[in-house]
Amino acid sequence: MENKQEEELELTDEMLERLDEIDNTVYACICTLAEKPIEWDMEIIGEVTEEIRSVLEKHEIQMRWPGIVTNEDGTQEYSDN
Repeated sequence: MENKQEEELELTDEMLERLDEIDNTVYACICTLAEKPIEWDMEIIGEVTEEIRSVLEKHEIQMRWPGIVTNEDGTQEYSDN
């Protein structure tokens, strides 16, 4: 029996709001540390967010960072990390 989803999952409004909150917070942190406004750059924001998550995990602090994971068999599921 094949377990294929008909439609791709989409981020919920709540997930999108959380992602916006994370991006905006990290961007504000970068600008504060740089002591000047910088251009909005998702490559930098994403990289900094990943580093923050890594440090938090090292100290056993969980960060809710929602997303959608595509499994090897093509099925998708929601993820909060």
